[in-house]
Amino acid sequence: MAEHDEIIASVVGELAAIRGVTPAIAKVTEAAKLLFGADHAGVTLIRARGRLETEGGTDPVVDELDALQYELREGPCVDAATEGHLVLAEDLGQDVRWPRWGPAARDRGVNSMLSADLQADGRRIGGLNLYGLRSHQFDSTDGALLLTYSTHAAAALASAHTIESLNTALETRTVIGRAEGILMERLGVDEVTAFAILKRYSQDSNTRLHAIAQHVVTTRMLPEAPTE
Repeated sequence: MAEHDEIIASVVGELAAIRGVTPAIAKVTEAAKLLFGADHAGVTLIRARGRLETEGGTDPVVDELDALQYELREGPCVDAATEGHLVLAEDLGQDVRWPRWGPAARDRGVNSMLSADLQADGRRIGGLNLYGLRSHQFDSTDGALLLTYSTHAAAALASAHTIESLNTALETRTVIGRAEGILMERLGVDEVTAFAILKRYSQDSNTRLHAIAQHVVTTRMLPEAPTE
C-alpha cells in the first residue's frame, strides 16, 4: 500500500505540471491502468444537462461500451458518475444490476470493472473507470485505493479545467481588444462604439463574438453583413 501511495503522489505531481484538460485526463487514465493492473481505463464526464461523455479511453472498446451504457442508462460508469459511489463488478456477464449491458460487455471481452466517482469542490464531475478482461480482476482493496486516487485525480482535473478556462478567456479578450483597435483606427470610432459594432455583427449573424473579432484581426475588415 505504501508503494501505491508513492506512485499516486508521483502521478499527482506530474498532473500539476500538465496544461490542458485533455492531456490531464489521458495521464489519469494511463496511470490508473498501470497502477491497478487494468486492461483498459477511461473517464466519464458529466456535461451540460446531465449528458455523459467519455474521454481518455485507452482502447476503442472503452468508448464503445461506455456509449452503450449511456444509451441504456445502465452500467458501472453510469452508476458511479451519477450516484456517487464506488462500483465493483466482478463478473459482468452474470451481474443482475445491468441485465442488458453486462452480457454485451462480456461479449466484447470485458468481464470485470471498477468505477469510482470524481468530485471536485463539492460537485460531481464524472467517474473514473477500470476495465478487466478477466472475471474477479479487481477486489475491495483496489476499490479503497481507487477512491484515494480518484480524489486526487478529480482535484487535478478541476484545476486543469480552471486554468484552461482562464487561458481561453484571456485569449478571447485579447483578440476582441485587437479587433476593437483595428475598427477604431479604420472607422474613427471610440472603444465603446467599436465593441458595439462587433457585438451587433455577432448578433445579426448568430456568430460567436470571438469568431467575428478573429475575422477582423485576420482580414482587417468586418465580415459581410448577412443577407435576409
